[in-house]
Amino acid sequence: MRHPLEDQFNASAWDIMSAIQRGFRAQVDVKGKLAEYFLNKVLENLVKDGTIEDCLWQDKDGQPDFIVTFKSRQLRIECKNVRSKGLFRDPPGYKVEIQKTRNAIGGGPARGYKVDEFDVLATCLFNQTHEWTYLFASTAALARREHEPQFLQIMQPVPKAVTTPWSTNLVSVLASITEYTK
Repeated sequence: MRHPLEDQFNASAWDIMSAIQRGFRAQVDVKGKLAEYFLNKVLENLVKDGTIEDCLWQDKDGQPDFIVTFKSRQLRIECKNVRSKGLFRDPPGYKVEIQKTRNAIGGGPARGYKVDEFDVLATCLFNQTHEWTYLFASTAALARREHEPQFLQIMQPVPKAVTTPWSTNLVSVLASITEYTK
């Protein structure tokens, strides 16, 4: 059975994978999309078991990756991979870069995210663990820029062992946000 992308590109799956293998940027992009793909599976299971009411996976510039409906509230989730190289020294841990890749080509603070652009950061640990697992944190708990506190710090520390404000349990993070912002 051929994948629709094989027809779209008029190339075999092997050819497509071989092309990705030859491009560093293509591999980074694919890993980013795979992090979203596996998170979407988690979210679909939460919809199936009734934990969340709805989930929308979107691929739009300037929009969060996911919008979920939890306890009748829409919450926005941004999904990012931890970096494969470089660790935080203080506090010790992984790094996740939360900077827009397409908007504001000229740089400046607009490449970063404002604190109100999404509610939850889903950080995929694959680049460090080779497993599609996640740590979740409320955006309100993330580090902000010292001189522009309306923007999140571009490099966020992610602990190697789960500690506050990070959690492996997305539902508990969603619940804490809905409780905090009643």
